Amino acid sequence: MSIKDAVSQIRVYVLISSNIASRPIKETVELTILGGADAIQLREKTMSDCEFISLAGDIRELTDKSDTLLIINDRINVAKEVNADGVHLGQLDRSIAEAKKSLGSEKIVGVSTHNISQAILAQEHGADYIAVGPIYPTKTKSMEPPVGLGLVQEVIKEIHIPFIAIGAINLSNIDQVCRAGVSRVAVCSAIISTNDILSSTREFKQKLISLYC
Repeated sequence: MSIKDAVSQIRVYVLISSNIASRPIKETVELTILGGADAIQLREKTMSDCEFISLAGDIRELTDKSDTLLIINDRINVAKEVNADGVHLGQLDRSIAEAKKSLGSEKIVGVSTHNISQAILAQEHGADYIAVGPIYPTKTKSMEPPVGLGLVQEVIKEIHIPFIAIGAINLSNIDQVCRAGVSRVAVCSAIISTNDILSSTREFKQKLISLYC
């Protein structure tokens, strides 16, 4: 299976950031992998490139030993340096075309989208997947108003590439999210800020597997 084919198999996509993780980043990644995470996104907005490359290189060694995808948030140069599986871009980041030119066509490029127009544009420009949200209000995306589950219904009708719902999704609301037609979720604090990262990841994975496998 190619890494791009692996995107369609994602159920649990974990965003990892050192400022909200309850444990050191390397340990956090190890626990999420053991819990069944299908993809890891490293998101470090304030870390220097040098520090981020060093951290991402350590994480790449961990993901190489498993079937977990490693995605780097925003920084195409870091993704290229550590041979990550891909990069995730925000609406204000560099273009999909730039990312593909730098990383190569075999790598994954994902894009954050907050409305149907952005979702359609990302698909037309060659995104391999889109993140849709924030579904619910979230501190990590405080500048973006929640889009609710109505956008999911629009995406299901208009988008044929994989989409991942994101934004304050937790074990209390995941049933509602899945009933809306979501089969892939991105989770941050509901996993990495908990006291038991392994069990939290496993609960999300078991929930998605029971519904979609």
